[in-house]
Amino acid sequence: MKLYSILFILPFLIISCAQSKTTVGTYVSRTATDMEAIRIMYLKGYFPFLEIPDDYIKLTIEKDSTFLYVINNKKHFGRWKVTGKTLTLHYSEDSMDDLKLKIRNDKLYNITEATLCKSKKKMMRLMLLEKK
Repeated sequence: MKLYSILFILPFLIISCAQSKTTVGTYVSRTATDMEAIRIMYLKGYFPFLEIPDDYIKLTIEKDSTFLYVINNKKHFGRWKVTGKTLTLHYSEDSMDDLKLKIRNDKLYNITEATLCKSKKKMMRLMLLEKK
């Protein structure tokens, strides 16, 4: 009976450890290549779209399930978890909503709707982070 329990739980432990190892590290924002833009945005019908500038965001994912998210020289802290292919950042600050990022190999991305200031036109925005 004990062997059966261990064999049942073992795959879940291996998967969670593997996800933590692959997710842990430092990520920096960058613009998408043409192929990435096609896969992530164009095939979903998002054209044109906005992008976060290179090196504008830095995200550090720690092994102890904490993170540091730096944008525009402002630091935000919290805890993270991986569910399937989604990394969720739970900020320590109540004023910040959770951020969900899709995991694709050594990259994380998020697609949100943005409103342009002058024209009030709505466009989709891609935030692409690459592991350094």
